[in-house]
Amino acid sequence: MRNNMVMLYQKWRAIFVWQDGPLVEAMRAGNIFLVDEISLADDSVLERLNSVLEPGRKLSLAEKGGPVLEEVVADEKFFVLATMNPGGDYGKKELSPALRNRFTEIWVPPISETEELRSIASSVLSNSKESNIVDPIIHFWEWFNQLQTGRTLTVRDLLSWVAFVNVIHESVGPA
Repeated sequence: MRNNMVMLYQKWRAIFVWQDGPLVEAMRAGNIFLVDEISLADDSVLERLNSVLEPGRKLSLAEKGGPVLEEVVADEKFFVLATMNPGGDYGKKELSPALRNRFTEIWVPPISETEELRSIASSVLSNSKESNIVDPIIHFWEWFNQLQTGRTLTVRDLLSWVAFVNVIHESVGPA
């Protein structure tokens, strides 16, 4: 009882209170932890992930403070999934060989089939009455990518364009 009272008093007096982040929560609960665009992460962040990706699957919480260094050991169901684009893209770097060896790499080629692109654009379009805009978008997309300007349009660009059409449709109305 006394220990609980002391702990509550310390929490009440504290300016900051430790809160587990998504990684620690996923480790404890045995969930999947997604590291999206891992190649954009700062080296210090990747360094902290190393111990989690080793066979011991541990993370020391030195930042938590307190008289004892807390170590979190991942639940057996915990899983790290990371995504990245190739290292040659703008702002992206290659992962170190040591870090890459901790993952199973799966290469996914870019989507370039016209029907797939049309299907993606149509599914994101918020108003089926505007579906007549999909073909001109796809034709421009293909034309631009054949120019060999050093810049190619990606599915992300296509999605941004369709999102723009959705916003215009909502604010201005149908064409």
